[in-house]
Amino acid sequence: MSGNLYKKFNSWNLDKKINVFVTCLIYTIIIIMLTIFTVFYCSSFINQSNNITKNQLSALAANYENRLINYYGLAVGLSIDESIQKYLEKGDPGDDDYYKLVDNVRNALQNAVNMNNGIQYIALVSYRLDSILYRGNLTKISNTFPQVYKQDYENSIYCYGKSTIRLSYNDAYLGRNNKMLNLYVPVYSTSKIGKEIGLLCVIDDKSMFAELSDSGKLEFDSEVFIVDNNNRIVCGTSNHFDSTEFKYADRLLGVSSSFIAENNLYNYQKVGKWNFYIVSRIPLMKMYRDNIAVVALLIVISITVTYFGLSICKKIVNKAYRPLDHVIRGMNSAAEGNLDVRISIENAGTDFQKVAYGFNFMMDKINDLMLQVKREQQEMDQIRFNALQSQIKPHFLYNTLDCIHWQATADGNNEISILVKALAQYYRLCLSDGKDVIRLEQEIEHVRNYLIIQNMRYDNIIKSVIEIDRACNDVYIPKITLQPLVENSIYHGIKIKEGKKGELRINARRKANDVYIDVSDNGGGMTEEQIEKLNQSISDLGTDMGYGIKNVNRRIKILFGHEYGLYYRKNERGGITVTIHLPYRKVNEEVV
Repeated sequence: MSGNLYKKFNSWNLDKKINVFVTCLIYTIIIIMLTIFTVFYCSSFINQSNNITKNQLSALAANYENRLINYYGLAVGLSIDESIQKYLEKGDPGDDDYYKLVDNVRNALQNAVNMNNGIQYIALVSYRLDSILYRGNLTKISNTFPQVYKQDYENSIYCYGKSTIRLSYNDAYLGRNNKMLNLYVPVYSTSKIGKEIGLLCVIDDKSMFAELSDSGKLEFDSEVFIVDNNNRIVCGTSNHFDSTEFKYADRLLGVSSSFIAENNLYNYQKVGKWNFYIVSRIPLMKMYRDNIAVVALLIVISITVTYFGLSICKKIVNKAYRPLDHVIRGMNSAAEGNLDVRISIENAGTDFQKVAYGFNFMMDKINDLMLQVKREQQEMDQIRFNALQSQIKPHFLYNTLDCIHWQATADGNNEISILVKALAQYYRLCLSDGKDVIRLEQEIEHVRNYLIIQNMRYDNIIKSVIEIDRACNDVYIPKITLQPLVENSIYHGIKIKEGKKGELRINARRKANDVYIDVSDNGGGMTEEQIEKLNQSISDLGTDMGYGIKNVNRRIKILFGHEYGLYYRKNERGGITVTIHLPYRKVNEEVV
């Protein structure tokens, strides 16, 4: 799948690639900016909301703390009251002043109820007398208290540090979900340290914890509940929380903090030194809901701005791409074979002017090279035509000479036989089955036959020494390359010596990927100026289309490349040496 997309992308024009790239880049930047803004804005909003919630929880906890401290102080004050202490330690129904003492205790309890509007009921339990004295506004509690208080006291929790004060919040006394706050304070003897002589129970009305359900207490739509030191929810704004375990109680550390769990933001505040935490839970979606409108508006604005920005960018890209499009159209036209196409460099930037100039220059060069290749092909065709034409006569002559050779052999004329045989072998190579290149070994054989003929003509004035590296025997060489050079040495070198015998040396050696063949004579030689002029002229074909030196050099360059060919120089014997430079290509390798 990705490979197909990659191929499709590569097939697009540059302007389309740029437009797609710019579009993706702009949308990526917009998405990143929107993401950063949304995260930052929501995080900032949550932090701000979190701080507000913490302050509200702190105020609520302080209110509860003050109220509980008041009840605690009231209970402690009652527990050390002189009449209550005397009643619990020494009160006896048989004494004359017993009922007076009971009235004093009841008055003290009633005064406590009257001084605190939230207190609905106060009961004093005497362990010694196994009796209960009470005062309050709810007489119904008096009927259930003796039967319920012991069980409720056992089920209550220690609520203030390491003290013996205990607290419960339930409907044990009134039933029917009429929950009350029950504060139990053990009464100890002031005369005997550590002796528990009674129990004081202060029952608050249901308004203390019930006010959690008041939605106006917190800024956000949240749920609030109180968690005790047994990790149980005492009460909350929703009844389904009551008496259930708070599963994140292990994260309630310190006095106050917050944490996020299950897409909910939890804030908690400890109620002073009391073993309670007030916890609020706000679903994050409710907090994000207020931000959606702002983010949506920002998205709409971003899309609108992006649309107009991309439209402008597309126009700029198309205008900037137009000069390059002209270049591409010109290249397409050239690829279709129109080599006369040229690109106008007017109304284009500096860079595209350089590109257009380079394209036009390249097309001019291509036309020049095409003409040059055409001329070279014509020259090659002419050379091959001449070679083919020259083969017509040798073919007939070769057959005739072969007949003469056998006739001379039959008549016992060995010299004529050798001469005719050498001449026949010479012309056999001229045919070579129509091949342009042959093995060096064959070319050397051709030269040997040529030397036999020349020695018979000139009374053996030519001594030849041929040394060929065995690695070079199978190297390719253009047909009839050495014979014109040997002929040139004989006629322009050795014959000049007026009947004196001359020496001709042919040496072939390999050097890396090149082969060098030297044809040397000890003839009259040439001056340095003549040699230099000769080296300059052999690359010019001119009108000489035979098997001359120029033709040999030209054929080598056409077949193997311009770095190969002939080079003349003087040798240490006073004559001339011509070096043939060829590539090392054996007969089993392809030749162009």
